[in-house]
Amino acid sequence: MSKEIEEIRSQIDGLVEKVADLAMQDLRDTISAGEEKSSFKEKQLVRVRRSLEKASHLLLGLDE
Repeated sequence: MSKEIEEIRSQIDGLVEKVADLAMQDLRDTISAGEEKSSFKEKQLVRVRRSLEKASHLLLGLDE
């Protein structure tokens, strides 16, 4: 794998962690507010995280 692709994957993996942290914080806020269901924001953040994980995985399959 090229150095450029490795760098991009590293950046994406960093974003995955940041988005996961945001989702977790939103979930904590929802629980603190006494809500019983996940918020729309948390659900969207989980979708974003999964998409980023897929993108990172797809980059693994690139051969030069």
